Amino acid sequence: MVTAVELRKFWHATPFVPFNLVLASSERLHVPHPDFLSVAPNGRTAHLWREDSDYTVVDVMLITALEMARNGSKPPRRRRS
Repeated sequence: MVTAVELRKFWHATPFVPFNLVLASSERLHVPHPDFLSVAPNGRTAHLWREDSDYTVVDVMLITALEMARNGSKPPRRRRS
């Protein structure tokens, strides 16, 4: 489990390195730039903005890992069957 403090360290790293939030469901959410993420003051939820101006609300307690994106790229999309 990732804490809000750990998330903020990745988010505010200098220089910023794009990273992925890995959720308990194994889904990966890409954070391409610090402006695409916001974390509630209490650290319980995060809002991740997507390039189409929509967003996803994430329960921080469901983030199992943070991983640097290779070469700043998005994770591969899983195909739906």
